[in-house]
Amino acid sequence: MLEQLRMLVELQVLDKTLYKLEQDHQNIPVKLKQLDDKEAQLRAALQEAQEELEQVAARRKELEKDVEAVKARQRRAENRLMGAKTQREYRAANAEIDEAKDSIKGKEEVLLELMERQESLEIEVTKHGEVLEEFLAASEAERKEMTARVKRVARELKRLGKQRGGLLKGVDAGLLSKYDFIRQRRQGVALAPVKAGTCLMCHMDIPPQQFNELQRMDRVMACPSCQRLLYWADADGFETPE
Repeated sequence: MLEQLRMLVELQVLDKTLYKLEQDHQNIPVKLKQLDDKEAQLRAALQEAQEELEQVAARRKELEKDVEAVKARQRRAENRLMGAKTQREYRAANAEIDEAKDSIKGKEEVLLELMERQESLEIEVTKHGEVLEEFLAASEAERKEMTARVKRVARELKRLGKQRGGLLKGVDAGLLSKYDFIRQRRQGVALAPVKAGTCLMCHMDIPPQQFNELQRMDRVMACPSCQRLLYWADADGFETPE
């Protein structure tokens, strides 16, 4: 049993490394997706501001044409006023001039609002563009690093997987089954070293009688608190894995 425990400790060291690598391998696609989502969000904000800017600019151009058309009518009415020969012609021309002035005043107020909004949107579009450009520059290096890391981690997982397969050949099948069951439920850690009667994984004291039995290292015992498999860390040839 002592030799079996030695092999499990060696296996645990390997499995802890594998567990961290597997977590990293799973998290990298998530991080890449987050970068994609952020880029899409920034592009959408830029596009929204650009579309509104185009609409405001088009509306302003259209309104400026309307103002020029009304001013042209006003000038024609003023010419008719100067050449009016009857009171009726005079009143009609004068009424058209007043109407034109009111129309121009209202349109120019709207134009002023559109001009201010256009200036604000131009600043906003520039800002969104700069933020997107900065993000793309920063994320490009991050994407390359993570993509390369995925390949490195995959190679390391494959290498360690083969190494693990070699270790498994010497471990009792029933013991290995129990080890794997606990490992899957304890964040990749199935073994717990014991020093001075304390489980170093959950930091709970084990019963004195159990500690005395544990030191004989003639059978596998479980921690009463965390249920991990225990071994005496001070036994000859045992080192507490990091």
